[in-house]
Amino acid sequence: MLLNNTTLNTTKNHLGSEPQKNPDAVFQVEEYKQFPKTFPVYIPNNFDITELVKHNPPNFKYHKDYFLYLVHLITDIHSKNKDVEYEFIPFYSPLIQRRVRKYRDYLNYLVENKVLEERKQYIVGKQSRGFCFSSKYQTEIKRVFITKKTLIKSILEFISIEPKETCEDSINFEPENNLGYLLKWYNHKLTIDFKGAKLYLENLRSQDEKHFLDKYKAMSRFNSRYIVLLKLQRQEFIHTIDSTAGRLHTVLTQLKGDLRQFVKYDGKPLVAIDVTNSQPYLSTVFFNQNKYKSNKLLERIRLYNKSYKINIEHENFVPYFLEKKIKEFAKLDDVVSFIEIVKSGQLYEKFGELLSSKGLINQDNPIRKQAKEIIFSSIFSPNQSIAYNQPMQIFKENFPNVYEMYRSIKQSEHRTLACVLQNLEADLVLHQACKIISELRPNAPLFTLHDAIITTDEHKDFVKEILHNVLLNAIGIPPNLKFEEWKKVA
Repeated sequence: MLLNNTTLNTTKNHLGSEPQKNPDAVFQVEEYKQFPKTFPVYIPNNFDITELVKHNPPNFKYHKDYFLYLVHLITDIHSKNKDVEYEFIPFYSPLIQRRVRKYRDYLNYLVENKVLEERKQYIVGKQSRGFCFSSKYQTEIKRVFITKKTLIKSILEFISIEPKETCEDSINFEPENNLGYLLKWYNHKLTIDFKGAKLYLENLRSQDEKHFLDKYKAMSRFNSRYIVLLKLQRQEFIHTIDSTAGRLHTVLTQLKGDLRQFVKYDGKPLVAIDVTNSQPYLSTVFFNQNKYKSNKLLERIRLYNKSYKINIEHENFVPYFLEKKIKEFAKLDDVVSFIEIVKSGQLYEKFGELLSSKGLINQDNPIRKQAKEIIFSSIFSPNQSIAYNQPMQIFKENFPNVYEMYRSIKQSEHRTLACVLQNLEADLVLHQACKIISELRPNAPLFTLHDAIITTDEHKDFVKEILHNVLLNAIGIPPNLKFEEWKKVA
């Protein structure tokens, strides 16, 4: 299992309808008995901190490694949120302060010397102060090394930001570092065609420059992708688990999807076994009373939503109503219809057709991709969003009781549903399916991409069978699985 409530570490900024992820607020899976003497960071090619402080001495006591680390974060944070388009990179102050005590002095100096630009607007719970490079420093990144021992240690160790809490109903989770059967495959045999992948990225940058008419924005996007490529090529395998939902993050999860074609293990192309419409599929567990209990869903919900605490003084507390709905909704027509569509693997296509018929889809762009984004918005957005979210209204009209179940889970804390589903997904994929595969076929290379398991071609059918059985046993309906070949595009 995954997340112990006593180490639950969530962030305060809100970036959207997905579970909030502070890109740097993760803890290392590996335990470092002896910390390395140097640690790589990535900075703009033309950034020279030695020259900068020589000509413009800071008016505070400083260490140059702190400057290098903060400049590195501009690109590194972006790379860990590859699906988010940033104009300014949000800095999560409580965590950064643990690593750079007087971080504000360093950032002020970098802004004053026109290395960084700052968005000063701060909205509690929604928007952190943000930073980006000035145009002068929007150049291709390079690798340098920091040597300050305390900084390296703090980067490689877990830092708990929020007060620890206990929960009477917390799940008895296993230790997070018990993932050796997965992490051992991140070794010298995992390689990438660096030259081909970089050329691909450079072509994308040229296209972005034409599209954005802004070479600086194109360079920022290029670097957020390039830094992951550099880490993979140099085999900098720092494995982390996000402290919100328990997902494993690696260079493969951060790598842009188009670049997977350049990755091999032991000279062999990789194959991903992917769960079609995985989040809606996992959500069907809320319409199966037995599976709801066996997966300890109420306990998982309570990790994220305080309104689900037991109140023995009131008979009609929230869990009572939720469990009543689970029992009653399972046989309702719209729920049965929803589950059948999910089982077929055609949820995004079917909903896309419905949206298209109502003129809510841009016919010039892929319908499935648009429908997926809209479904995620419909399912995971705050309940109050329905007042102005037309796709959300359409989802409710077609699946009223499915919507009502989602609404109940999200009440008081809208991120609950997304976090619970990601937590369940990580449990089933990382700690169940992958563990079984590693025990039964220890020679099968194993990597994960959240809801997908990745291996080489000769093991793909076996991996698919195990993943299918684990999901069927946990959710109660068969998953729709597909192969995604990581081969070069002709």
